[in-house]
Amino acid sequence: ALMEFRYLSQATAITSTTHDKIRASLQEFHDHKDALIENGFWCGEKTKHVLKHWHIPKLELMQSVVPSVERVGSILQWSADMMEHAHIEVIKDPASTTNNHNYDSQICRCLDRYEKCRLFDTALALHGSTTESIPVLPVGQDADGNDSDTYDGDECRNVLDDIWTLKRKVTNFFDVAAQLLAALPGSVPRPPRTFIAGSTAIRLNYDPSLKHIPIDTVAEQFGLPDLRGALGDYLNREGNVAQNFHTFGGQRRSPPDVHLPFKELDVWYKVRLQQKTYHDSSEITPTFTVHAHPPDRSLKYGRYDAAIMNIDDCWQWPSSGLQGHTVVQVRLIMCPAMPRGSNGINHFSSRFLMYAQRFDIVPQGNSSVE
Repeated sequence: ALMEFRYLSQATAITSTTHDKIRASLQEFHDHKDALIENGFWCGEKTKHVLKHWHIPKLELMQSVVPSVERVGSILQWSADMMEHAHIEVIKDPASTTNNHNYDSQICRCLDRYEKCRLFDTALALHGSTTESIPVLPVGQDADGNDSDTYDGDECRNVLDDIWTLKRKVTNFFDVAAQLLAALPGSVPRPPRTFIAGSTAIRLNYDPSLKHIPIDTVAEQFGLPDLRGALGDYLNREGNVAQNFHTFGGQRRSPPDVHLPFKELDVWYKVRLQQKTYHDSSEITPTFTVHAHPPDRSLKYGRYDAAIMNIDDCWQWPSSGLQGHTVVQVRLIMCPAMPRGSNGINHFSSRFLMYAQRFDIVPQGNSSVE
């Protein structure tokens, strides 16, 4: 009877006839279950003693099969496999397309937007209060009275200034360079660390990052095997009078072991630059930094920034645009060091030099993009 009950209960479609057979097979088992106890067939699995009761969860569950079929149909549709697939298609997949996940990031984003809206409303309220006209005091009222409604425009303006203005004033390197240039001889160090080249103000730290380093050591540290030859070419082209511009690029003419009038270099890892705005030459821009840092523990491959360099004195930014300029990678910022113990300044140690590698623009033959 139980075998027939299990077989009929798993039918994919249950008719009224099948429903009656399921009920009858279960009833047949209950009518004859006492015979199992009387003949000693109903024994415990562990004790092996004959059981005198039928308090078994599985048998009690069978009582709910027939009522369940009457309410929801065949119970086979509620198997674990079908339920899992239905749960994925009906619940999991639709839920994954909603915002019902990543709660931490959503909370942070929501709080951030609330804060921005609150700050915006505060700024509007303060701005509106500053544009209101100052109320006229009635005749006979003391201007120094402690009325709580007294206009306090200065306080509102101070709050706005604290919110919107820069915390630190931008240093005008152009003015600093002009002051150093006009200073009396001997009153400021030479060469000046702040100077103007074309339309750009250049600022170097007073103390170099590396001081009195042999040229070959610098070449090895910065990975520039032709550094000595490059300095030799520079001196051959410049002669005794250094100029702002000279031929950039070309084949190296000096040998790698060329003799130089100096043996050591002062090296800077960075330089700060400042320009004037494109549309208004009376306004200065914030400073930006160009790095030329060799590899070390903190920078495995070093840091060499790219820059746009003027290589032709016939063209000047911004009037000429980028004509006469080229894109380079700054590899070394240096100055020939005076011999130790010397007091004077020769024309070599008064010049700041830069070793740069030019980026050549190679057109793509098969590309349609210019």
